[in-house]
Amino acid sequence: MPQRNSFDALPSSLFILRLFASSSQPPRGPLPISRGQGETPVENEDEEYGKYLREICAIPGAGHRVLVIQPDIKTGSRRYAMTTRELKLEETCALVQTLNNWKVVEKRIVRTEQDRKINVFGSGNFKALIREIRSKSTISAVVVGIDRLTGLQVSRLQSAWGLPVFDRYTLVLQIFKEHAQSEEAKLQVALAEIPYVRSRLILIHGGFDAGGANLVGGNTPMELEKRKFLLQRREVKLKKELEKLHQSRQSRRLMRVKQSVPTVAVVGYTNSGKTTLIKALTQDATLTPQNKLFATLDVSQHQGQLASLLKVTFIDTVGFISDMPITLLDAFRATLEDAVMADVVVHVRDASHPDLRLQVASVHRTLSTMLSETKMANIIEVYNKTDLLSEEQLAVLDSGIVRVSAATGQGLSELSTSIEAGLLLSTDLMQKTFRVPNSGTILKWLYEEAAVKSVHPDPRDSQYLIVKVIISTAAYGKFQTRYARKRSPAGMS
Repeated sequence: MPQRNSFDALPSSLFILRLFASSSQPPRGPLPISRGQGETPVENEDEEYGKYLREICAIPGAGHRVLVIQPDIKTGSRRYAMTTRELKLEETCALVQTLNNWKVVEKRIVRTEQDRKINVFGSGNFKALIREIRSKSTISAVVVGIDRLTGLQVSRLQSAWGLPVFDRYTLVLQIFKEHAQSEEAKLQVALAEIPYVRSRLILIHGGFDAGGANLVGGNTPMELEKRKFLLQRREVKLKKELEKLHQSRQSRRLMRVKQSVPTVAVVGYTNSGKTTLIKALTQDATLTPQNKLFATLDVSQHQGQLASLLKVTFIDTVGFISDMPITLLDAFRATLEDAVMADVVVHVRDASHPDLRLQVASVHRTLSTMLSETKMANIIEVYNKTDLLSEEQLAVLDSGIVRVSAATGQGLSELSTSIEAGLLLSTDLMQKTFRVPNSGTILKWLYEEAAVKSVHPDPRDSQYLIVKVIISTAAYGKFQTRYARKRSPAGMS
């Protein structure tokens, strides 16, 4: 069971540095950054940053037993417009439970007129929370379910409650740190971490550390400047490393363009079933969907084909969440370029989720900052997980949106047809019908260079076939050069 006394003995302002609790695994250190030739490195730069990071991240123990407090905000810009306080509480709890060795032991909704005040809550509720939290030894941390607490609010709440306090931003950032697998994902999370570390350092050195916390290197103006300089250097180098990967990604994208393989980006709220849907469409055995928030942090490509046999590349993407921190979005923006530049965007909605309306609005709001108006207007909307709905629930869904179940395969053919129609609008692909001899090289060429949708005997002449295909402009030009302009008996329409 967590011991509270160790927290009570610490100066309240030290908690400003304690943003994340460690799991049973040792805290992750900083990602080493390569240095270019001719650069003068800060001595032991990665080691120094690691020390600073441990001040921020390392609390002894195996995770946290958490009290989740969901403010019921009555006024201000952050009051709940498209959701309920109960649903917001459940999502905050889900974020907590996603972290290794974190467990929600209690949860409650507490009314507040607006959450911008330093104590977040009104004086009566705030005093009641102080009494309750300080009297319970089963709680080791408190999560306040709003997107971002100010540093001053964190300091005040931790001082009053005697426990580490976290907001949704810190939870999401820590989840990203735990789930990052590839080099690119780790670099992006490390970059997203910098602004948060910087803001906390400024608070510490700005006078909020009156308790005299034992900081690495001391708490002098010179030490603050040293830390700010280190963070700036680290930020620049992270961006350089990401730019190298970005260039590599651009090269792969150009290769796909040269190969005339259309791309389909699959986007949606976290845990809406994007990866499961791509696996159902591609039969890619390497995909391992997981029923948890932010299981996918890497944008990955998966080859598949539509019902018409048209070859496409499906792009799996990072899931979104309401009030997505802008620093996280910015860090992943280069990766999301593959989705932004895709020929078709498919938005997967979890039709079974009670907070569907908010989730859809959150995804649209985020996408609108990245996509053109034309691409936004042409998004293919998909209801997923319809197998979990009753007949009454299905009846109230928008009839103009494709309904699928990635788990059962229901509706996948209709979705494939919708994607094909979208690609015909957004790319140089065309539908063509050819009349070709039933022997010779023409039919073989069409199978190699186009997507053959159907082949039927010509009812007027058994020596010919009617072939319907989807073909690119470039391939169609080759066909004309190779066959039509040589007075071949092939016909076209």
